[in-house]
Amino acid sequence: MFKNRLKRLTWALCWVGGAGLMAASSGFAVPGTLHVMLLDREPFYSPRALSLRPGQTVQWQNRSMQAHTITHDRCGRSGGCVFHSGRLHPGEQFTVRDLAPGIYPYHCAIHPFMRGVIVVDRPPTRHSNTAEL
Repeated sequence: MFKNRLKRLTWALCWVGGAGLMAASSGFAVPGTLHVMLLDREPFYSPRALSLRPGQTVQWQNRSMQAHTITHDRCGRSGGCVFHSGRLHPGEQFTVRDLAPGIYPYHCAIHPFMRGVIVVDRPPTRHSNTAEL
């Protein structure tokens, strides 16, 4: 079981690296919403991969001609479903807020070949460079 988790995590990290990340601006407080469009053609979720900071919001907009879902890969398994949109019809939106740091691969439950990933980074920490005398 541990090997499967490690394999999935390795796959997600490689996939994210290959797909490219939409980087959030640097800083401690990162407000704002990142947008993902659902399309009828490749890449289906555009962008496919997002990198964000805790506190940011992700919003999907279905711009295709058919219904889709945004379903966290852990839904239906033990370990917890973090988000699931249900059917999103053309023109509808789905929003996820306040994800904890981690990697969140997701897919369309109707069209399993549609895949995306969200990477939530830990907020940077401030270090002081003071020397003891």
